[in-house]
Amino acid sequence: MQEFFANLPRGKEDKPMLLAFGEISYNPDDVDGLYYMLDRDFSGCAVLQFAKPMDPEIPGRATLDGVELPKCVLKMLPVMMGLWALGIPLRGYACEYGKSYTLHVEGFTDTDGNEMAPTDLTVKCSDRVDPRPEYAPHEAIALRAAREGIVLMKNNGLLPLKKGTVLNLFGKGVHQFRTGAVGAGKINPRYSVNFLRAIRENSDFTLNPELVDFYRCDRDAIPGAKMLQRAKEQSDIAVLLITRGCGENLDNSSARGEYYLSDDEEALLKALRDEFARVAVILNVGFPMDVTFAEKYSVDALLYSGFGGMLAGQALCDVLSGRENPSGKLPDTWARDYFDIPASRNFYDCVDKPRLDADQDVYLDTVYEEGIYVGYRYFSTFGVEPAYPFGFGLSYTDFAIQTGDVHFDGCLRMNVTVTNTGKVSGKEVVQIYVRKPDALCETPERELVWFAKTDLLAPGESQTFCAQINAKQLTVYDIQTAAYVMPAGQYEVFAGTDVRAPKCGCFTSEERIVQQVSALMAAPEEPRELTVTDPDSFPKGTRSGIKKEKVFAPLAFRKAYPAVFDTKAGKKLTYADVKADPALAKAFVAQLTVEELARICVCSSAGWGMEGIGEAGRLHKIDGYGLPDFPVADGNSGVNLNIPNIGMPSGATLAACFDPQLMEAVGRVIGEEAKELGVPLILAPGMNLHRNPLNGRQPEYFSEDPYMAGTLAGYYCHGMESTGTASCIKHLIGNNCETSRKRNQSIIGQRALRELYLEPFRVAMGIYMPASVMTAYNAVNGCPTAADEELIQGFLREENGFDGFVMTDWTSYDTVDVAAMVEAGNCWITPGSQDDTYTKPIVEGVAAGTIRLERLRENAAHIIRTLIRFV
Repeated sequence: MQEFFANLPRGKEDKPMLLAFGEISYNPDDVDGLYYMLDRDFSGCAVLQFAKPMDPEIPGRATLDGVELPKCVLKMLPVMMGLWALGIPLRGYACEYGKSYTLHVEGFTDTDGNEMAPTDLTVKCSDRVDPRPEYAPHEAIALRAAREGIVLMKNNGLLPLKKGTVLNLFGKGVHQFRTGAVGAGKINPRYSVNFLRAIRENSDFTLNPELVDFYRCDRDAIPGAKMLQRAKEQSDIAVLLITRGCGENLDNSSARGEYYLSDDEEALLKALRDEFARVAVILNVGFPMDVTFAEKYSVDALLYSGFGGMLAGQALCDVLSGRENPSGKLPDTWARDYFDIPASRNFYDCVDKPRLDADQDVYLDTVYEEGIYVGYRYFSTFGVEPAYPFGFGLSYTDFAIQTGDVHFDGCLRMNVTVTNTGKVSGKEVVQIYVRKPDALCETPERELVWFAKTDLLAPGESQTFCAQINAKQLTVYDIQTAAYVMPAGQYEVFAGTDVRAPKCGCFTSEERIVQQVSALMAAPEEPRELTVTDPDSFPKGTRSGIKKEKVFAPLAFRKAYPAVFDTKAGKKLTYADVKADPALAKAFVAQLTVEELARICVCSSAGWGMEGIGEAGRLHKIDGYGLPDFPVADGNSGVNLNIPNIGMPSGATLAACFDPQLMEAVGRVIGEEAKELGVPLILAPGMNLHRNPLNGRQPEYFSEDPYMAGTLAGYYCHGMESTGTASCIKHLIGNNCETSRKRNQSIIGQRALRELYLEPFRVAMGIYMPASVMTAYNAVNGCPTAADEELIQGFLREENGFDGFVMTDWTSYDTVDVAAMVEAGNCWITPGSQDDTYTKPIVEGVAAGTIRLERLRENAAHIIRTLIRFV
């Protein structure tokens, strides 16, 4: 390969050569494509390379079967080894399965003034794939999750639509209908049913084909007056699809066209409101955005579809038609304005500055001045009216909630009965909130402590839940005593169908210490935090932003934990011996040399290259011990390999189902497919809090509420590991943005750290102990999480009894010392390499005493114990 690049024509007189070999494969169902993760301008493009530096100011042109394509994208990307990338927009143009098109490219000019030779290439769309009977049970779970993750936010009687309705679809979302996020949350399904395919093949509706063809323009353009008139003659209903791409590597912004409507979107919506009797808006988006337009333009129906996975289009059709009654609830508060959100002041918003990617060589501080007031905790406590509250979602039927008496005997117990009082069958979600006393510290107006989803209830049918809420859910974290404490006083209980639930009872309690812990991960300087007692405490963001320093604070103030490994080497043991008798795991490790230990504790590189299958990495099999293959893969919503498999909805859409049992089924399905593909560990679920909606990984994670996020993660892990596939909860902790994430320090107060950011992991481990945990890229309070002994040894192992293995996020060693990570207890350094680049610092660290041999052996033993459980 190196010889090939060395021999490319790059002389001053050479014409720029477009590197294309054979036909160009294009998947019309992959709406954004692989390069979107690196640069959003490449969304929907087939990407080719030029061998010479190009002049982006001289526009070339491209046609597909003689049809002029929109403007191409020409940029130099750092990952392209000096080559220039040419993005050719094919979305909406190359859209017929199995069809070959002729692509003509001409006019692009290099920086030496040489124009390329006109070039003709063949674009081949991927073949149509239909369902296979053996995967029907798996895909039934994917469809159910997609349906139940759809949230009906507004409905003035427009929905469900009548059978035979002609759908006038408007907006670039017609061809940009997204089914998943990009990056680690990406799916590679066997097939995909987008909205257009679902309407054509399995719905009670028909399409206005003229509008479908018009929106190949890939813009939110307003059709001409005659086209609008023809549309109105077919139906008086206009359906606008608003879409937003989202995913790993890049954060979103508060710019128009991202959090807010673009000028084109607003103009189109206004035109539709003026022209049509009824208007529906579908939000095919990965994060909460401004929805005040629904009120401004009197939208008749507003539906949040999220990213619904491989069967997203079918699910949406089913809800629109009434074949499925919507039962989704919002896992986040949708603010009336971005700047109503306290965390908005301490988030790098690129609306008026450069958009920084995840690997940018820039250091930032992100100060969590909002403290405990994230999401509904803020809006409810401070009386700020959101556009739509946490837990909200409408139905095509009505429900009544009846509560029994509230009892507390060390555990809060109450019965809740749900009755379908409407005319069609449906499901409802019950949510219980508690207002804790302010005896020790101020508390939010209410906090979620329990939720459940009913079965499908026929009209007149009821279901009763016996809610039991343990004392830990009723505590606050007392900074003074480093304990989880139930404050003395009266506790108010609320039960209903969203965060505005009415009060249903109360109880009193004496002060009770529920769990004594140790103070961990304290900030060198605690942030000033938002409080109800100080009107001037609303975050200002003055301490956050880009910093000149290139290192985080010294680690000297972090506590050290003992490393004990008293097993001695005996007879030669192989992996087969340990598999037969797991008690021999430590003896197996004791016989290994430092070099062999280091080799086990460093991943053997990733398989993301052209020659790989897309695995994130695998265990290095040291010679002579019979270690098994142990590849790992990303997979929040599927098995993220280059091999087609299941495609579940993204995390936030799964969370909108508000159904722990369904989440368990989702984990089980992904685990079964991973098993079939020979992948024994999936790097999922991602469960960081939705602190700010602009986080690029918002769709990958679950919710703004820590109890909800942890509950769903625990059930997901249980489902996955029931199949013999290991799970990995991530990212521990504070990985709440993508902007320069390896150099971004989260500065979090002790109470917020405990009650919000550590809490999902504690809750998840209390429901089901996962096989592994991944630390985050960022630092928290002066120390990179990957090298934080208090986090790994204190919180995970000592406090929560975690006995699995801890791994770094991929390439954390770009900014964190390898020896420091190993000494802290990070067992697996990823993605590593097959040479000694990352093992050498470990060997040298043991020799120098910066890594205790006992700690290195402990780390390796955790890996071996996990291996014998899953391979």
